[in-house]
Amino acid sequence: MIRWGPALGVLALCHLAPAQAQDRPPERPEGIETQPLPAAPPARPEVEDEDETSAADAPKPQGDPPPEQAEAFGPPVPPRWFTLRESDADYAACKLALSYLGAAYSEEPALSDPQDADCGISRPIRIERILPDLTLEGGAVMRCDTARALGFWARDFLRPASAMLPGAPRVVALQLGTTYDCRPRIGTGAEKPKLSEHALGNAIDIAAFVFDGQEPLAIQPRTESGDLPEAFQRAVRAAGCLFFTTVLGPGSNEAHDDHLHFDVAVRRGGWRLCQ
Repeated sequence: MIRWGPALGVLALCHLAPAQAQDRPPERPEGIETQPLPAAPPARPEVEDEDETSAADAPKPQGDPPPEQAEAFGPPVPPRWFTLRESDADYAACKLALSYLGAAYSEEPALSDPQDADCGISRPIRIERILPDLTLEGGAVMRCDTARALGFWARDFLRPASAMLPGAPRVVALQLGTTYDCRPRIGTGAEKPKLSEHALGNAIDIAAFVFDGQEPLAIQPRTESGDLPEAFQRAVRAAGCLFFTTVLGPGSNEAHDDHLHFDVAVRRGGWRLCQ
């Protein structure tokens, strides 16, 4: 027979008390006032997509963009003459070739033109003699590449061709037409014509060949004459296309009937115009 003592009865009540306390909510202590809940924020109006704002609703820029935004548009386009500037190595190699040919030249300050920003020569040189005994009458300013092409053409083809003329005269000078000149190219449109290669120092015009002890041989239309002067003019003109990318002369158009035009214009694929 089991008898419950007072101590065991108290222990049983202690185990039952927590379970009974969880069955009812806690009471608020006296003296504490209830604070009202904060009001909810106003509802945000619904939009389809914030990124779909129309261009008409976007703010319009006024004037030039600020410096920090101007960089996004890229640097200004350099003038055309500056884009033809040779590297230091190429320029040094070209001057070395002129020295090898025996040319007499001087380096000039950079050329530009206030009337047309694209005209000019970054590293111009002034040629007095293209070979030790072959003078450019009056001297001529051009790019070094133009002078180098002229020198090798004169040494390797002009001089040997002149030896085939009656009396084997020696070419001692070239009478020139236009060399450097800021002007448009003839026949390329009146509204916005292309820039002449003369405006970049890439071209030289030869009006006549001067011989030692003989009359100069002027460039002119020579067709079907069958004589040596015609053969000479044809030969040196054709040989020019081995060194220059453009060769024009009598028969190309009226503007070139009295001179040979040589230039070193760069074209895609190394294409050359020989007329």
